[in-house]
Amino acid sequence: MTPAEVAALLGNPDCHIEARHIEASDGYQLRVYSFTPKQDNTSPPVVFIPGWTSVMDGWAPLLASWAEKRTIHYIETREKRSAIVPKKLRVNDFKMLRHAEDLSEVVSELNLDSDVMWFGSSLGATVILHGMMEGHLRGNSAFLIAPNSQFRFPTWMVPLMAAPWWCYSPLIRIGLPYLKWRLKEPGQYIRYKRTLTQAHLLRLKRSVQANRRYDLPANLEKIDAKIAICVAASDTLHTGTDSHGIVDALPNGSLIEVPSNQYAHEADVIGDIDAWESV
Repeated sequence: MTPAEVAALLGNPDCHIEARHIEASDGYQLRVYSFTPKQDNTSPPVVFIPGWTSVMDGWAPLLASWAEKRTIHYIETREKRSAIVPKKLRVNDFKMLRHAEDLSEVVSELNLDSDVMWFGSSLGATVILHGMMEGHLRGNSAFLIAPNSQFRFPTWMVPLMAAPWWCYSPLIRIGLPYLKWRLKEPGQYIRYKRTLTQAHLLRLKRSVQANRRYDLPANLEKIDAKIAICVAASDTLHTGTDSHGIVDALPNGSLIEVPSNQYAHEADVIGDIDAWESV
């Protein structure tokens, strides 16, 4: 999307919007949107990593408000359609370490030091934890929505592993009724439906193959940054058990409970973030 298209999506917030591709690792180029509020702002910038194949539409309510108050760098990871790919896609290109290396390169190009707050959801949250643990990512703090300690895909997605990528579209349509049944929040289902139907299908396949047996390494005690793990009781796709275990393993971790997954995508969650940062 162009800056004008992003501004229209967000309802023309009072900020400057820049869109560009930035060189990441291994020759990949990631799409980055930078939002700079027009009013003076002294808070550390936010590095925003949306979830697996996530599209900006689902984050529009949060971004529209937050971008008027704080500098935000919204980075779309390499499995998304916006990434520029230099070569034939391989499974190893989509492992968690590759994502972390990408983010390290991008924040360096943005001239961001450790005085940042990371914000991520689902796969984006897991990448941030993985990158911090491996020493690739630095930051004062991170607010993470439903990170996964492991990725175990549902039964309906198993055929995606072996099927040719061009079969994904009908298979996704078959799987959507299951997803609707599994998710208790209508807004969450709408976001996932939009995400899956707009995904780059070959990258989706490679990402599923790369992460189907992923487990977050156990040595989270190496992360000394202030970390909030945000969970919603009504979120049946990202289990609270994972999040509680992650908090227990972090030296400086906190559990933030919110009413719903949809709430975490809207402007109201900014109050929770500000309250946590001020403690």
